[in-house]
Amino acid sequence: MRKMAWMVLLATMPLMAATTTAKSGSGSSVAGTAVSENPPPAHPVTAAQVYEILHLTGSDSMKREMLDGMLPNLKQMMPYIPADVLADLQRTLGTADFEGAMVRSFQQHLSTEDAAAIIAFYKSPAGKHMIAVMPKVLNEGQDAGAQLGQQVMLDVIQRHKDEIDAAAKVYHEEHPPTAPQ
Repeated sequence: MRKMAWMVLLATMPLMAATTTAKSGSGSSVAGTAVSENPPPAHPVTAAQVYEILHLTGSDSMKREMLDGMLPNLKQMMPYIPADVLADLQRTLGTADFEGAMVRSFQQHLSTEDAAAIIAFYKSPAGKHMIAVMPKVLNEGQDAGAQLGQQVMLDVIQRHKDEIDAAAKVYHEEHPPTAPQ
Protein backbone atom coordinates (compact mmCIF):
# COMPACT_ATOMS: atom_id res chain seq x y z
CA MET A 1 0.00 0.00 0.00
CA ARG A 2 2.90 2.35 0.77
CA LYS A 3 4.35 1.60 -2.67
CA MET A 4 1.11 2.68 -4.28
CA ALA A 5 1.10 5.91 -2.28
CA TRP A 6 4.65 6.84 -3.31
CA MET A 7 3.87 6.12 -6.94
CA VAL A 8 0.89 8.46 -6.86
CA LEU A 9 3.03 11.07 -5.15
CA LEU A 10 5.84 10.59 -7.61
CA ALA A 11 3.53 11.07 -10.55
CA THR A 12 1.97 14.19 -9.02
CA MET A 13 4.96 15.76 -7.25
CA PRO A 14 5.28 18.75 -9.61
CA LEU A 15 1.61 19.59 -9.14
CA MET A 16 1.84 19.11 -5.36
CA ALA A 17 4.92 21.32 -5.18
CA ALA A 18 3.14 24.01 -7.12
CA THR A 19 0.07 23.96 -4.89
CA THR A 20 2.07 24.05 -1.67
CA THR A 21 4.51 26.70 -2.87
CA ALA A 22 2.06 29.17 -4.36
CA LYS A 23 -1.57 29.81 -3.58
CA SER A 24 -4.02 29.43 -6.42
CA GLY A 25 -4.62 32.67 -8.26
CA SER A 26 -1.75 34.44 -6.53
CA GLY A 27 0.26 34.82 -9.71
CA SER A 28 3.29 33.31 -7.96
CA SER A 29 5.41 30.99 -9.98
CA VAL A 30 7.19 27.74 -9.41
CA ALA A 31 10.18 26.95 -11.60
CA GLY A 32 9.05 29.60 -14.07
CA THR A 33 5.53 28.22 -14.48
CA ALA A 34 2.64 30.42 -13.39
CA VAL A 35 0.57 28.71 -10.75
CA SER A 36 -3.07 29.67 -10.90
CA GLU A 37 -6.26 28.24 -12.21
CA ASN A 38 -4.95 27.95 -15.75
CA PRO A 39 -7.03 26.56 -18.58
CA PRO A 40 -5.99 23.20 -19.99
CA PRO A 41 -3.00 23.35 -22.32
CA ALA A 42 -3.61 24.02 -26.02
CA HIS A 43 -1.87 20.74 -26.87
CA PRO A 44 -2.67 18.38 -23.99
CA VAL A 45 -0.57 15.35 -23.21
CA THR A 46 -1.55 12.33 -25.30
CA ALA A 47 -2.90 9.14 -23.79
CA ALA A 48 0.24 7.34 -25.01
CA GLN A 49 2.42 9.86 -23.17
CA VAL A 50 0.39 9.43 -19.97
CA TYR A 51 0.73 5.65 -20.20
CA GLU A 52 4.47 6.01 -20.76
CA ILE A 53 4.85 8.29 -17.72
CA LEU A 54 2.82 5.87 -15.61
CA HIS A 55 4.90 2.95 -16.86
CA LEU A 56 8.24 4.71 -16.28
CA THR A 57 7.27 5.63 -12.71
CA GLY A 58 5.81 2.22 -11.96
CA SER A 59 2.38 3.76 -11.50
CA ASP A 60 0.79 1.63 -14.19
CA SER A 61 0.39 -1.22 -11.69
CA MET A 62 -1.50 0.99 -9.22
CA LYS A 63 -4.92 -0.43 -10.09
CA ARG A 64 -3.85 -3.99 -9.32
CA GLU A 65 -2.06 -2.90 -6.15
CA MET A 66 -5.08 -0.88 -5.06
CA LEU A 67 -7.31 -3.91 -5.45
CA ASP A 68 -4.82 -6.21 -3.76
CA GLY A 69 -4.49 -3.83 -0.82
CA MET A 70 -8.08 -2.63 -0.53
CA LEU A 71 -10.02 -5.88 -0.57
CA PRO A 72 -8.22 -7.56 2.35
CA ASN A 73 -8.58 -4.34 4.36
CA LEU A 74 -12.28 -4.19 3.54
CA LYS A 75 -12.67 -7.82 4.58
CA GLN A 76 -10.88 -7.08 7.84
CA MET A 77 -13.06 -4.02 8.54
CA MET A 78 -16.23 -5.85 7.56
CA PRO A 79 -15.68 -9.57 8.22
CA TYR A 80 -19.39 -10.18 7.70
CA ILE A 81 -19.41 -8.88 4.11
CA PRO A 82 -20.82 -11.59 1.84
CA ALA A 83 -18.39 -13.21 -0.60
CA ASP A 84 -20.62 -12.36 -3.57
CA VAL A 85 -20.47 -8.66 -2.63
CA LEU A 86 -16.67 -8.80 -2.50
CA ALA A 87 -16.59 -10.62 -5.84
CA ASP A 88 -18.90 -8.01 -7.37
CA LEU A 89 -16.76 -5.18 -5.97
CA GLN A 90 -13.57 -6.76 -7.32
CA ARG A 91 -15.14 -7.36 -10.73
CA THR A 92 -16.61 -3.86 -10.93
CA LEU A 93 -13.38 -2.18 -9.80
CA GLY A 94 -11.52 -4.34 -12.32
CA THR A 95 -13.56 -2.89 -15.17
CA ALA A 96 -13.60 0.71 -13.92
CA ASP A 97 -11.78 3.12 -16.23
CA PHE A 98 -9.09 4.36 -13.85
CA GLU A 99 -6.67 4.80 -16.73
CA GLY A 100 -9.11 7.02 -18.60
CA ALA A 101 -9.58 9.13 -15.49
CA MET A 102 -5.80 9.51 -15.15
CA VAL A 103 -5.45 10.49 -18.82
CA ARG A 104 -8.19 13.11 -18.50
CA SER A 105 -6.58 14.52 -15.35
CA PHE A 106 -3.11 14.69 -16.93
CA GLN A 107 -4.62 16.38 -20.02
CA GLN A 108 -6.02 19.17 -17.86
CA HIS A 109 -2.55 20.07 -16.60
CA LEU A 110 0.21 18.89 -18.94
CA SER A 111 1.01 19.65 -22.53
CA THR A 112 2.62 17.27 -24.98
CA GLU A 113 5.81 19.31 -24.57
CA ASP A 114 5.69 18.96 -20.77
CA ALA A 115 5.16 15.23 -21.13
CA ALA A 116 8.06 14.86 -23.56
CA ALA A 117 10.38 16.59 -21.07
CA ILE A 118 9.06 14.50 -18.17
CA ILE A 119 9.51 11.27 -20.14
CA ALA A 120 13.03 12.29 -21.14
CA PHE A 121 13.86 13.01 -17.51
CA TYR A 122 12.48 9.69 -16.24
CA LYS A 123 14.50 7.88 -18.92
CA SER A 124 17.70 9.71 -17.92
CA PRO A 125 20.09 8.30 -15.31
CA ALA A 126 19.00 11.02 -12.86
CA GLY A 127 15.31 10.26 -13.45
CA LYS A 128 15.85 6.53 -13.01
CA HIS A 129 17.81 7.21 -9.82
CA MET A 130 15.02 9.45 -8.51
CA ILE A 131 12.42 6.76 -9.16
CA ALA A 132 14.63 4.19 -7.40
CA VAL A 133 15.22 6.28 -4.26
CA MET A 134 11.82 7.98 -4.03
CA PRO A 135 10.13 5.26 -1.91
CA LYS A 136 12.87 5.54 0.71
CA VAL A 137 12.92 9.35 0.58
CA LEU A 138 9.14 9.55 0.98
CA ASN A 139 9.08 6.97 3.79
CA GLU A 140 11.88 8.74 5.65
CA GLY A 141 10.18 12.10 5.10
CA GLN A 142 6.86 10.74 6.33
CA ASP A 143 8.50 9.27 9.45
CA ALA A 144 10.47 12.46 10.13
CA GLY A 145 7.36 14.59 9.64
CA ALA A 146 5.36 12.43 12.05
CA GLN A 147 8.11 12.61 14.67
CA LEU A 148 8.45 16.37 14.25
CA GLY A 149 4.69 16.84 14.47
CA GLN A 150 4.53 14.80 17.69
CA GLN A 151 7.41 16.75 19.21
CA VAL A 152 5.85 20.10 18.31
CA MET A 153 2.52 18.95 19.79
CA LEU A 154 4.21 17.86 23.04
CA ASP A 155 6.17 21.13 23.27
CA VAL A 156 3.06 23.27 22.77
CA ILE A 157 1.03 21.20 25.24
CA GLN A 158 3.83 21.48 27.80
CA ARG A 159 4.03 25.26 27.29
CA HIS A 160 0.29 25.56 27.90
CA LYS A 161 -0.03 22.87 30.59
CA ASP A 162 -1.56 25.17 33.23
CA GLU A 163 -4.05 26.61 30.74
CA ILE A 164 -5.03 23.12 29.52
CA ASP A 165 -5.41 21.81 33.08
CA ALA A 166 -7.67 24.75 33.97
CA ALA A 167 -9.78 24.21 30.85
CA ALA A 168 -10.03 20.48 31.60
CA LYS A 169 -11.23 21.25 35.14
CA VAL A 170 -13.95 23.58 33.84
CA TYR A 171 -14.96 21.06 31.18
CA HIS A 172 -15.27 18.20 33.69
CA GLU A 173 -17.30 20.42 36.02
CA GLU A 174 -19.67 21.27 33.16
CA HIS A 175 -19.78 17.69 31.83
CA PRO A 176 -19.82 15.33 34.80
CA PRO A 177 -19.44 11.64 33.97
CA THR A 178 -22.74 9.83 33.60
CA ALA A 179 -23.46 6.80 35.69
CA PRO A 180 -23.68 3.49 33.85
CA GLN A 181 -27.24 2.29 33.38
